[in-house]
Amino acid sequence: MSRPQSWDLGGTLSGQLSLYGHAQAVERQRSERPRHHQLPQKTPQPSRRANRSKDAAVRIAAAATRLTSSVPDRAAVSTLDKQLRRMVWRDHARTLEATLQERPLPSDRVRQLGRWFTMRGEHPNAVQFGMLLLGMAGTDHDSEILKTLGTFWEFSAEACEALLRSQADPYRALFELAQQAEGWARVDAVRRLEGASDPEIRDWLIRESCTGDVLDSYFALTAAKVGDLADVLSRESLDEVTLDGAGRLLEALADVDGPGPALGAYDDAVRALTGYLRHATTRGITLRQLWSLLSINRFLNDPYASEKCREDQEWRHVRHQFTKLVGDPASRKVVLSGLTDEEPTTLRLAAWAARLMNIPVRPALLRRVESQPHDSTIWFLLIDGCPSQEISAVVEAAERLLPLQGLWTGPTTELGLGTEYEVDGILDIIVSRLDDHPGHGWRLIETALNNRTSRNRRMALRALKGWPTEFLPPTARQILFAAAAREPVPELRSEIEKEAGRL
Repeated sequence: MSRPQSWDLGGTLSGQLSLYGHAQAVERQRSERPRHHQLPQKTPQPSRRANRSKDAAVRIAAAATRLTSSVPDRAAVSTLDKQLRRMVWRDHARTLEATLQERPLPSDRVRQLGRWFTMRGEHPNAVQFGMLLLGMAGTDHDSEILKTLGTFWEFSAEACEALLRSQADPYRALFELAQQAEGWARVDAVRRLEGASDPEIRDWLIRESCTGDVLDSYFALTAAKVGDLADVLSRESLDEVTLDGAGRLLEALADVDGPGPALGAYDDAVRALTGYLRHATTRGITLRQLWSLLSINRFLNDPYASEKCREDQEWRHVRHQFTKLVGDPASRKVVLSGLTDEEPTTLRLAAWAARLMNIPVRPALLRRVESQPHDSTIWFLLIDGCPSQEISAVVEAAERLLPLQGLWTGPTTELGLGTEYEVDGILDIIVSRLDDHPGHGWRLIETALNNRTSRNRRMALRALKGWPTEFLPPTARQILFAAAAREPVPELRSEIEKEAGRL
């Protein structure tokens, strides 16, 4: 039997770099910027009429069928590409997949067509269509392509599904993707590890899967079950990395600000909590472990978090143990020591812990910001929830330490994303909370009103709207009209003019 002819059109339809090509470039650069923002973002809007068409999936499946039974045809591929661009992908993906699976398509050609769209597609829908085909007919040789794209949030769900369906060892491929992914891409990969039995994967889920990201809570229950968190914590001894990783996992399970704390849904939660408490107290609580304990204690004492904490005797006993531990003078001593530490990460962690323990922290933060005036976390901790009797010291420090003249740039349409806007972001953190403090920080507000980022100008306007007129300087009306005249964003200009007219 003759070998099937390779189906390949060569380069992209336009001759420009494909999205996969961009993804490879980002991977080589290893930039610190979020991956999602490094792919081209400007794509044509889908056609409402075409997207609502009930036979959109049928037409695309028919075009794919013709392509898998013919020699490569650039004109036919171009037509299919245009059809894909007119869709909202997730409105039709399931129907399209079901329609394709009903057809007796040659798997080798389906794979070749899938590889071309995945690697040469210039629109997200084209790439997602390619990954759908690879999920149907892909092989282990497609793993690296899917993992490269899977680190981007735009493609992570489709890439993970394709890996799950096409690989001889799908959990290994998903594990390798999870290790290098971040944000939602990491969530998509870890969630699909349910069912994995590889000891290396299970160990990683406990030790390293949770990084302290706010999205950890979206996959924490899967990590706890697959990694058997309670069994790990029942061991006689644990190394520091495992104990800290288990603590971060318990934090994520107990996150009352997340999608809904999953700790109450974890059947072995009491055993896991008891084990963690035993290990943490045996060797002496570190600041990192104390933060985990505080986070768990917050869940255990949250009136809306879990009925079990109120009704079940074992849960009530665990809650009592945690509450007693975080209230112990030794725990307070750990936090106070951290507030004097020279290491910035330790100071920030101690400050967050102090907030949960009602330990006064602003004096220590005000001392530290003198030497680290560009640390946005310190400024956030200083200003967020700041009581009226302490706001003057915070505002005075900001007006003295921030380069206000350099921030008075004049307005642009920039949103203020990226590391070059680091100091602009600090101004945002402060000004966005001055609406609660009438009469404090006028210089900061006026600077933000003349800053290059539209976000800062919006926050300045919000602060002014929160101030009664008696707290505004006599020149406020004139300053606002002048700001409106310079404002390049039409909608914001209108809001500034309206506020000026109110004064």
